[in-house]
Amino acid sequence: MNPSTTSTGLMAELFGSAGYSTAFSIDAAELAFLRDAIFRQWMARIETVHPELADAFQAGGMEEYGRLSHLISHETLWTKKYRVFPQEVVATLGQFDFLRRLTGALGGQARICNCVFFSGVVPNHPQIHWRLVRPNVPSDVGPLHADRWFNDMLSNGRGMLYDEATEFTVKMWLAIYAEPGLNGLYVVPGSHRKEWRVKHSVAADGNTRPSLDEPLADYERLLVPTAPGQAILFHESLLHGGAVNAGSTTRVSVEITFIVASSITQ
Repeated sequence: MNPSTTSTGLMAELFGSAGYSTAFSIDAAELAFLRDAIFRQWMARIETVHPELADAFQAGGMEEYGRLSHLISHETLWTKKYRVFPQEVVATLGQFDFLRRLTGALGGQARICNCVFFSGVVPNHPQIHWRLVRPNVPSDVGPLHADRWFNDMLSNGRGMLYDEATEFTVKMWLAIYAEPGLNGLYVVPGSHRKEWRVKHSVAADGNTRPSLDEPLADYERLLVPTAPGQAILFHESLLHGGAVNAGSTTRVSVEITFIVASSITQ
């Protein structure tokens, strides 16, 4: 995103016909820091649970994780709690220019949502987490959904995550390792302007998740081609979902949810 980008310009994109923006990216040093932070957290988890495999995973690196993942229980190792950055990493990221620029573009008072789990919210721990999507593993990605549905479901209408009367959320999805056009994030342009029918299903982990319960009809699903370091910013009501990885290496991405004052759109 150009440093001169204004909050008005970004909001015009997020509330406009598309509902998302691809104008924002991070620099090489910021990308290198995120890659290193994820790698260290990834390796620490493997070393704890499977020390006998640590050397093999380290030698292959994260991009080749899918080649060895059959040796471990992927679903058990990588529940969300093990993919949330610890406080010290979040604190360091807070000093980076990309967060300053993005917060400014979101009105200056935007804040990162606290960690949210199905068991509740962790106070005073801004949530920045990462995802792994292996090549040709459909179960590594979820169905189309809108982030607002999770707040509605988890809070039972009480605004547990934020106050829907005065605030809304903007998600940043950031490519860390990606092959443009072969993996990444699907968006449905314009879908934030429609009220969609939602269903709630119990997933393999025993938790209930919301998803789309009607056909897209005239709307189209678009795989946004994103190179490492490029972000997609999108409105909380925009339909989106991970694409099955058609590439040859593991896709790694970072997600941050920003809570923004509704007054910025007025």
